[in-house]
Amino acid sequence: MKTYLVIGAERSGIAVTRALLLNRQSVILTDTKDFNVIAKASPAIAEAFEALPKTHLSCFFGSQVPKSVVNGVSAVIPSPGVPLTIPVIQEAYKKNIPVISEVEAAYRMTSTPFVGITGTNGKTTTTSLTGEIFKLDDRYPNVYVVGNIGNAVTHYVNTSTPSDLYVAELSSFQLETTDTFRPKAAAILNLSPDHLDRHGTLDNYYKAKAKIFQNQTPDDILVVNADDDNVLKYTADAKSKKISFSLEKRVAPGIYQKDGKVYVAEGDDPEKDVMVSAVSDITIKGPHNVMNAMAAIGLTYFTGVSLSNIRKGLKDFKGVEHRQEFVATIDGVDYINDSKGTNTDATITALKAMEKPTILIAGGYDKKEDYTKLMGYVKDKVKLMILLGATAKNIAATADQCGFSDYIFVKDYPEAVKTAKEKAVSGDVVLLSPACASWDMFANYEDRGDLFKQLVKA
Repeated sequence: MKTYLVIGAERSGIAVTRALLLNRQSVILTDTKDFNVIAKASPAIAEAFEALPKTHLSCFFGSQVPKSVVNGVSAVIPSPGVPLTIPVIQEAYKKNIPVISEVEAAYRMTSTPFVGITGTNGKTTTTSLTGEIFKLDDRYPNVYVVGNIGNAVTHYVNTSTPSDLYVAELSSFQLETTDTFRPKAAAILNLSPDHLDRHGTLDNYYKAKAKIFQNQTPDDILVVNADDDNVLKYTADAKSKKISFSLEKRVAPGIYQKDGKVYVAEGDDPEKDVMVSAVSDITIKGPHNVMNAMAAIGLTYFTGVSLSNIRKGLKDFKGVEHRQEFVATIDGVDYINDSKGTNTDATITALKAMEKPTILIAGGYDKKEDYTKLMGYVKDKVKLMILLGATAKNIAATADQCGFSDYIFVKDYPEAVKTAKEKAVSGDVVLLSPACASWDMFANYEDRGDLFKQLVKA
């Protein structure tokens, strides 16, 4: 029996603890928060904790675990949000004790194949769409959509079989501590600045994303965005079979758009290209969603899913909650929930899709982003910014530097929505797209989006 140190007693931490215990391993589970605080914030996590087998489980809550706890453990498994700089993890590194992510732990515990999807933006939509298409394929008895969305990967490892399939959304936090993880198909959707507070440099962040293909071979598929120079640079040394996708040009092998239609190209002869779908038949709208759909096509078509199932999936998929999600029209004002807009590029994408005068609610946890690029789109699309959270003053300072002064500060979301309702007139859009993570005020972006929707409809 081996002993594992799991750091973080929330979704992924509880899931990997359960999986290890069911595999007859010993677990030390720790969290700096008191468990009563965790349980109050999430009754579901409390329920999952209570259901854990307690034999061979030790728990330390409410403070930093002493560094000496790593003595004798086989590996340390930090939850994605746990910085790798904390003393106990640094002690593990000093003693050459493996530090692995929950995704890596899951891969080691199961023989079920993986499809992995990463990138700065578009991951959730692409993962969800890819999962829905794979679910239409009779080759897989069960398709589990997991990772950064839905359940943690280890939630299913004790029951999944080699005939099943994992479709996993993977963040840089989950990938940076992978070691042997090898998805049979992977996608890197795009790369732009994000999470500099965690990774320190862009190079570190992009290299963390690139670990998705580090163990792939020519037998595996890597779907890459041919329109993104950063993606092309950081995937240049991949040994995988590359499948490209592009809005701008024909790519082969790959997926491209031409004259309002999406095609698959398997070889050099354009006459043999296959039309997959008219853009108008893809239910999720906007150029960014065409890119997401092309990535999903690459992951499914080149792993043997039929065109009929791909077409059905593209037509039936209605999008994902908290991604440019229409909430309501009240007194002629449209309210849009884009709480998943956790960085500037995501908010720029949302603003590009706005066709009416827009009131933007923005601000949140500080990931050390530069808001200058965002202001070009704010000046073009936004009539008023309502700012709150840790980054409110930074965003306002950048707005001032760029010549945009139509902003106001509020203290919380009830005040933000109340102010938006007061300032909006018929024909406007109120868009929640914070350009920041939610961790200064919420457990996650879902909670932030849910509160916004409740307040809009109140």
